Amino acid sequence: MGRPTGGKLSPMLVVLGMSLLAMSSVVNSACFPAIFNFGDSTSDTGNLAASFPGFTPAEYPPYGDTYPGKPSNRYSDGRLLIDFIAQAYGLPFVDPYLQSVNSEFNQGTNFAAAGSTVLPVTYLSPFYLDIQLREYRTFKTNVQNVYNPPDGSLPDEAKKARLPSPEDFQTGLYTIALGGNDFTFGYTKGKTVAEVREYLPQVIGNLTAAIKNLYDYGGRNFVIWDIEPHGCLPYTLTLITHTAADVDANGCLVAYNDNAKWFNDQLIIALADLRANLTNVNLSMFNTYKLKMNLIESNTTTNGFAFTTKACCGVPNDYNFDLRVNCGLSNVIDG
Repeated sequence: MGRPTGGKLSPMLVVLGMSLLAMSSVVNSACFPAIFNFGDSTSDTGNLAASFPGFTPAEYPPYGDTYPGKPSNRYSDGRLLIDFIAQAYGLPFVDPYLQSVNSEFNQGTNFAAAGSTVLPVTYLSPFYLDIQLREYRTFKTNVQNVYNPPDGSLPDEAKKARLPSPEDFQTGLYTIALGGNDFTFGYTKGKTVAEVREYLPQVIGNLTAAIKNLYDYGGRNFVIWDIEPHGCLPYTLTLITHTAADVDANGCLVAYNDNAKWFNDQLIIALADLRANLTNVNLSMFNTYKLKMNLIESNTTTNGFAFTTKACCGVPNDYNFDLRVNCGLSNVIDG
């Protein structure tokens, strides 16, 4: 999820096999030379850590325990969905744009940063969508200048080897995994479901405007993440006072899941309208809501989960979640 950077590891991970099955129906079997990703903690491979070294939870255990066995600046105990997608297409993990050392961008770049939003608010991260788009435009211009130096000199072949080709910006895959923190921003500020819904059309509008901007810059292949079931997330269940009447058979808050579903329905309509007005574009929505609800509603033991609405690590309460204690750290609270 696009959860707070101080959040806990969530068990609601998408199983690799399911992920690749879903992606195959979304983007067909064509190969992409590069991936350009925009997002939040669900796909950040190190940008927030590179920007605020030593201050981000994903730099410390237990993040990365499962893979690669140590923290890798990802908000997960292992790989992220964007990592699995890259592997499925035979590409290396997509390095973070802001990582200054050991980055290889020849097969894509990741602009995602944990805590980011679609709307221009500085919530948990300053890297909201428009900032990520600015980074992308700067990156593309710099790549073009390496391949065709403005001073007329010969290109530096060593630099070219570490960068995508200018053609890759048109034939590559653009993924946008953003929007969850726009919900979180409202809920953690005490806004009701109805109050959050009031600004969701603006979130959708900014997403479609971003796609159009990337299209104008040459992008043609897009996969847009929808919003996951927020009513099942540990932070929502912890922060929102509720009774048994407010939850469904899975223990999820019905009204908060309905808000996510409403957003996804509106996003489908907006993407269809955009697709109808663009030529030579592949534009699809990745249904993560359905994938995660299938995991929650199925036999969790079969899928390797002991529970679905608790964080994998945290404090010993109903949902293993407390904003005041980061995963893997300790603190005295209410004492």
